[in-house]
Amino acid sequence: MLALVAATAAFPASGAYNYTASMSGQPIGQWNVTVKRDGSTEIDENSWASVMGMTLSAKATLALGSDLSPTRYTGNYLAAGQSVNVTVALAGASATITGTQSQSARTLALGTDTHHFVVIEPGLLAGLFALPAQLASWNESTVTWLSPVTGTAQPLTKDSAAPPARPAGVPAQDVELSLTGQIPVTMWYDPVTFVPDRIEVPSQHTILTRVR
Repeated sequence: MLALVAATAAFPASGAYNYTASMSGQPIGQWNVTVKRDGSTEIDENSWASVMGMTLSAKATLALGSDLSPTRYTGNYLAAGQSVNVTVALAGASATITGTQSQSARTLALGTDTHHFVVIEPGLLAGLFALPAQLASWNESTVTWLSPVTGTAQPLTKDSAAPPARPAGVPAQDVELSLTGQIPVTMWYDPVTFVPDRIEVPSQHTILTRVR
């Protein structure tokens, strides 16, 4: 048991974490994740939103190994009466995606000079929730970001620029993590628990705020 604990990377404790979402300052919905830890780590997401009169909902499960590398992702998304199901199986330097928008299986490789995948579905929370702990565990500045629904992989890099001003309501102990890529993200998280308290996606004018 002690060897198992020692081999398991730091991560938010088991339990439920709830977030409200706003777009351009207006509330749009809720994003909720539940963490389960028992040697491996599982994040279960249940999210819903109403955007411009359209109702969106998602359920997803992200499984991580003892070093927090993703091993499997499943997602079910419902928008405008259309259901999309995606599955990702990851092993080492490759990932196989099935059920993307093209409805055909696709295998992707790690990007140049990267050693880990992260699985982040644009607009969803599970992959973003895991990021602070993953990057701290790996001590890496660039990873390969995999988007299941589009079946694409691209680099995601820590931004070395000076951090932005701390937003109102962000706890004083939180630290900032900014990431550059196709969809830049800024996160504020507790460096002890690795729980994100605020996630900003400027290109989507969207902010997720943890409900305590």
